[in-house]
Amino acid sequence: MKDSEPERSIWDESGFERFATHYHDFYPAETREDLEFRLTRRLILVSRWWTTLIDEAIKRETGQSRARWQTLFVIAFSGESTTTMMLSERLGVQWPSLVRMLNQLEADGLITRDDNPDDRRSRLISLTSEGRQIIRKVKPVLDRTRHGVLEHVSDDDLRKAIQLLGVIPEGSGKKL
Repeated sequence: MKDSEPERSIWDESGFERFATHYHDFYPAETREDLEFRLTRRLILVSRWWTTLIDEAIKRETGQSRARWQTLFVIAFSGESTTTMMLSERLGVQWPSLVRMLNQLEADGLITRDDNPDDRRSRLISLTSEGRQIIRKVKPVLDRTRHGVLEHVSDDDLRKAIQLLGVIPEGSGKKL
């Protein structure tokens, strides 16, 4: 790129076309394959962008990492308590990684783990008042950032996007 030319955004399709000069050799314009590629490319870029944006905002304002606050929110959304297995499924993380996180959260006084009277093999995980306090600190940052990003999107478009993103995994036979 010459110094006099403006930098193209990753969101700008003409910017993509400019660097991907042989893209249409692989995906002819306006074919189903072209549309699928462009959609999935956008999904990846938006996901990375959102993750970076929200991670930086929450870390800066609360000191909490995504793994910590997401785990706390899933516990809170579950009601009074949940099991490690349910947390693992809801967070989409492997058991060993989750157990390490739970050990840290427990050591920091943000959760408790108690014997499960219904299943001796599992433990019930609950938030402490300190854990609920972290959620009260993170939620406004999360809500404010999310609103700032989505305020220009209509409610109808939000519903359509939610519906579309729910349908996409069905093609793989898996659900989120």
